[in-house]
This record gives sequence, C-alpha cells and structure tokens, in this order.
Amino acid sequence: MGRRAQATIELLALLGVAVGLAGFVVIAAGADGASFASRLAEAIPGHQAVRQDDRWALRSPTYGPLVRRYVPVLVLERDRWGEDRAVPIDPAVCRRPWCAALGTGRPAIFTHVVRRPGVTFLEYWFYYPDSQTTHIPVAELKGFHHDDWEGMIVRVGDAGDVTARVTAHSGLTGASAWWSADPGWQVIGPHPVVYRASGSHANGFGPTGIDVFLDLWNGELGRVAAFDLIAGDTASSLRFRYDPGVVPPWRKALWSNPEATSTGGAPSRSGPAPARRAGHQTGTNASVRRFD
Repeated sequence: MGRRAQATIELLALLGVAVGLAGFVVIAAGADGASFASRLAEAIPGHQAVRQDDRWALRSPTYGPLVRRYVPVLVLERDRWGEDRAVPIDPAVCRRPWCAALGTGRPAIFTHVVRRPGVTFLEYWFYYPDSQTTHIPVAELKGFHHDDWEGMIVRVGDAGDVTARVTAHSGLTGASAWWSADPGWQVIGPHPVVYRASGSHANGFGPTGIDVFLDLWNGELGRVAAFDLIAGDTASSLRFRYDPGVVPPWRKALWSNPEATSTGGAPSRSGPAPARRAGHQTGTNASVRRFD
C-alpha cells in the first residue's frame, strides 16, 4: 500500500505540473503567441536555427561555390636576394618562414563572408610568417616584423557585377593604386590574377606600382592557384600572439565593413566570438560569424 500511495502522489504532482504549464502556455500565447512559440522552438534541442557563419558559408550550396569561384591566382615576385619564397599558409600548422616556402608550404586562405542589402562581400586573407617593407641593405630601414596578414575583398552585386580590391601596405589597391585616398574597385572575373610583391607581400592587379617607391617588380617566382580554404573567423580561436604592430583580419575595420579604405583596426577591437576550428580539409573549412 505504501508504494501505491507514493506512486499516486507522484502522478498527481506530475499532473499538477502539466496543468500549470498548460495554463502558462495559454496565457503566454494570448499575449504574444507567435514570439512565444518561436522562443519555445528555439529552446528544444535539435530545433535551433542554423548558425550562418563562415564554416556554414563554405558548405552552403549558394555561398560555397561563390567563394571558390573567386579564389585568386597568386603570382609571387622573385626576391632579388632570395630571402622570400613565401606562400600564404595556415599559422595553426606552422609560423616559420621555411615552412611557408614555395614547394614546401601548403598554401592556405582564410575566407570570410559579409552580406549587405544588394551585395555579398567575399574576403580572402593570407597569412605570412614575416614581412619587410623594403630591400634596403640596412636592417633598421627594412621595416621587418613577424607575422603578416594581406588580403583580397571581392564585391559581388546581386545584379551580377563583380569588383575587387587587394591590400597593399596600410591601404588597398583597386581601380587606383594603394597610395590613393580612395582606390575604388577593379572589375574582375573568376579566379583573378593577383601579383604579390616579395618582402612586403603587398598585392596588386598588375606587376607595377604595388610596392614602395623605386622597388620595381623583379620577375615571377611562381604561381599559386590551389589553396586550402579555412573559415576566417576560426583564426581568432587559435589565440596566437602576433607582432604588436600587426592587426589580424578579425580586428580590421574591413572585417565587418568591407567598404573601408584602410587595413587598420576597427574602432571596437573586441573582434568576433572565438570559433572552434574544424578539421583541416582542403576547400571545406570555414569560420563562425553570422551574416548581417
């Protein structure tokens, strides 16, 4: 009899909770049924909305092919002293110059997608283990520093127009050179050819005018067209310490405002929430930032 009584009490308690919950649902639904139902659905495991981040973008049947369509062909300048043979690499794999050398390093690009009304921005970011601004044979004048982030921003209009800009030093090159106050946007097609200066890793759509004064193009070292694509916003989760003078992509104004004309930091340096890195797979890795 004791067990039956206990079971009866537990059953009554459950019924009471169920009745109370039902009454709460009725009252809440009367006040704001649609929003309440939405919040309730979001709270149920397996019913959460898909997180539209860079990882999702690379796997998306809409954005994934678009990102891959405009991956650049990178033309590397031959370093006249043989000091720089670097290709963009994943810093999670290695941050030493020797493992970024052409033919040794596994080329990688960090991708980031930003959606705005009427336009989609595709950001491609290249990491190099080090950089030097000039080839002047005086250490103090070379502008050397560890870590270097350069990139390309592609602007895809809903009407089908496609233009781009690339980073060079502290500015960008588009229809005009990097020293212009507003370089504009260069019309491009799929897999645009981007010229990368030795040493500084500054970029341009041609072999001239991409580096500092009197530092002329020294010929082609090689071309890179195949890259591992990695979600851009996963890079911040590595929590590496970069050179104090270097602004990583997720802290640049360009990260959330692709129309910016500087490669400097954004007003708010909080950056995106850290994202867990996915497994390293060619052309499928991506990152975590909800499209605005």
